[in-house]
Amino acid sequence: MLSEIEFRILNFIKEKVNTSSTEIIASLNLPKSSVFSVIYHLASEGYIKIIEEKKIQDIEISDEGKKRLNEGFPEENLINILNGKSLKIQEIKQKLGDNFEIAITWAKKRNIIKIEKGEMIPLTNSFISPERKILEKIEKGEMITDSELQLLRSRNLIREKEDKEIIVEFLRSPEVKSSLIFLTPELLKNGEWKKYEFKEYNVTALPPFVPIGKKHYFREFIEKAKDVMISLGFSEVSSDYVEMEFYNFDMLFQPQDHPAREIHDSFIISGKGRISDKELLNNVKEVHEKWWNYTWDVNNALRLVMRSQTTATTARVLSTRPKAPTRTFTIGKVFRPDAIDATHLIEFHQLDGLIIEKDFNFKKLLGVLKEIFKGLGITEVKFKPAYFPFTEPSVEVYGLIEKLGWVEMAGAGLLRPEVSEPAGVNDPAGAWGIGLDRLAMLFLNVKDIRDLYSEDIEFLRNRKVDI
Repeated sequence: MLSEIEFRILNFIKEKVNTSSTEIIASLNLPKSSVFSVIYHLASEGYIKIIEEKKIQDIEISDEGKKRLNEGFPEENLINILNGKSLKIQEIKQKLGDNFEIAITWAKKRNIIKIEKGEMIPLTNSFISPERKILEKIEKGEMITDSELQLLRSRNLIREKEDKEIIVEFLRSPEVKSSLIFLTPELLKNGEWKKYEFKEYNVTALPPFVPIGKKHYFREFIEKAKDVMISLGFSEVSSDYVEMEFYNFDMLFQPQDHPAREIHDSFIISGKGRISDKELLNNVKEVHEKWWNYTWDVNNALRLVMRSQTTATTARVLSTRPKAPTRTFTIGKVFRPDAIDATHLIEFHQLDGLIIEKDFNFKKLLGVLKEIFKGLGITEVKFKPAYFPFTEPSVEVYGLIEKLGWVEMAGAGLLRPEVSEPAGVNDPAGAWGIGLDRLAMLFLNVKDIRDLYSEDIEFLRNRKVDI
């Protein structure tokens, strides 16, 4: 009696007449140990004949190869950093770190850059390394050429090892008999069991691989942050990705000629928004013209951008003229033009919080921040005076991370009257913003920020689950 996997392999051999264990493994996508075990069993039963067992050279992707697949080849990252523009060599060296020399060497070999007067000039706007395509062929079990093999060897992207291959020949098919797997009480009572053969247990067979379902690990981290905020009495609020400059900048007391509002620092969207609250518009206009001493233009305020900070959501909350006590938070994506690499993306997550309470003060703000980071697992924090356009006094928050030391975590402060009073909020208010992606990288031991958004099912399956 043959099992399902034995039938599959025997039928494959029957179709080919002569084949090898390597071809069976690749064609049927079965584990090597199972295929070898079945071949020996089929041979012992006389269904096939083993023609030859020989040693072969096998290759697998090395740790260096896996790292380059996940983090990008240095020359790929170099082209991404250049992003179609010339940059100073020293600036590129700082961004690439230890990979600088490798990137330059291979980029020159591939003729994708040139260097003139201390600047590096890209000769292409995008580049995918040929080595990446070859490694992906190996991952898919496809054959590679000798020249491709030599290229991977030269960059230490593969490991070669000796393996075994079995050459087999088909002899005959098994006789088909009625069989059963399970013996039931009914079969025992009516004696029907005597008409059947029962399949023997194969105690050497490997169990089927059944992956468990689980949430994306970055999604779990975000939900943990939400739970911490809710446990401290905050209510979650949200707003759209496309936002008017009024909420993204003007309400936060950023003048209309501020560099952050330039096209190089914000994604501009065509069209304009509409605000019906004339009193709020006039109040913001008065504050800007009084303290920044320029003529405020409502047309600039109504322009659309991809929000560059979740503080825009906080501005939306303020525009509703909330009364004390109010505690809100938002977690969402923000968007800023940048060169994509292992530590930078053009879209990432921020956590913004807002507290409005009659007796709220700077000391209480620091206490709330300590509680938030304690909930996230950081028990030691310290504060450093800082400047932000919409808070005064302001602080940067640093957390002590094992093996890394003090790491900047957030910016915070008490809202300036120029931000809160135009919205009719006259009670003390505190606000803060936390970059969640880099915080998640520290906690989850992720070296490349792009891995936080990975859809690679094998990568996600192999991530450790925290329980």
